[in-house]
Amino acid sequence: MPSNPLLHFITKVINIEDIKVLNYDFITDDEIVIEIQNQSKVGQCPRCGKTTNKTHQNHWYIVRDIPMSDYQVFLKVNRRQLKCTECQKVFSEKLSFVKSRRTYTKRLANKVIKEVLETDVENAARRNRMSSSEIETILKELESELLKEKPNQIKKLGIDEITQLKGGKNYAAVLVDLETRRPIALLEKRNKAVIAEYLSSLGSEILNQIEEVSIDLWIPYKSLIQEMLPNAQVVADRFHVMKQINQELDARRKQEKRAALKIKNRQEREKKLTGLTHSKYPLLKKKECLSVQEQAQIDLLKKVAPDLGEMYRNKEAIRDIFESPITSDEALDKFLEWTQGAYKLFPKSCRTISRWIDEILAYFDRRTTQGIVEGINQKIKLIKCRAYGLTNFNSFRRRVLLNWYFFC
Repeated sequence: MPSNPLLHFITKVINIEDIKVLNYDFITDDEIVIEIQNQSKVGQCPRCGKTTNKTHQNHWYIVRDIPMSDYQVFLKVNRRQLKCTECQKVFSEKLSFVKSRRTYTKRLANKVIKEVLETDVENAARRNRMSSSEIETILKELESELLKEKPNQIKKLGIDEITQLKGGKNYAAVLVDLETRRPIALLEKRNKAVIAEYLSSLGSEILNQIEEVSIDLWIPYKSLIQEMLPNAQVVADRFHVMKQINQELDARRKQEKRAALKIKNRQEREKKLTGLTHSKYPLLKKKECLSVQEQAQIDLLKKVAPDLGEMYRNKEAIRDIFESPITSDEALDKFLEWTQGAYKLFPKSCRTISRWIDEILAYFDRRTTQGIVEGINQKIKLIKCRAYGLTNFNSFRRRVLLNWYFFC
């Protein structure tokens, strides 16, 4: 029989509240069974609420715990059956560290989940000597416990989408609380009906308190917000506005390069191609981020393709508007001036700005953007890569939301 000081030491090491170690035994070279006892002598009847210390019978069983050094740890637990002296019903006492009908402790479940979220189910199962089905059960239980509460303090909401598969197929909708920087929902489809169903489940009290919703330039999002969130201001994401302008600029660059390749005069053709070749990234970069070499490329480009040089100047001008510390009224004047001067070069972007002008101007009130949402989307992509791809949407959603619970 181990000495009392040694048992006291092991009790401290395993560190489970109200638990005392009674004995231990090495069953293999790397496995140890520790016999423990709940020091609380009473239990509360789940039916009538009365406490009792009357033991009906003892029920010993083995549960897995987190490893200790190089040893796999098993706890021999006595979950007593108690008899209520009030209603005469028999019940099993509750143990804080292990759920009823589970063969592993809560902290082992948390450890396994963290490993799953960092790798995949198969590897986590192998390392912890568990089956894949056991780990899936742990995932589902934690999801129901940790993610069951509705978000109830949302002021700023971000809505975007992410592809579940490569090639831009199967879009899933991502809803983010912009203040807490956490995803609150991952919906299997990004269509209006699916998002409306989720928003309805939150209840009118929560929806009425949302003040701003940041979206990309997709009309169904806009119409949905106007219908369901009466107090919310729709904010068009400034980065998506710039993305469209950059796309129009790059399309013109490609057009100029194709035209240059058709020039018959070799000297003239090579001169123009020298200015156009390797010009894509300098054109799309912020002017203050250009290296000396990239600035020289832009200067050469302005000489061989003046329209492209003018488009670059206009692109930087509208970026300056977004970054200026101005009000929405002041921004309106600047956007009107910009669209009048840039329409011939950016017809598509000017029409988009005209259609979304109210939502674009709303950015200047609180400077809300989709930057947080885009960062979350990048992390979701990393989660998919770590899991070697996820074809089941429920597993995909579960891993994403639990990841933010454990690591963010």
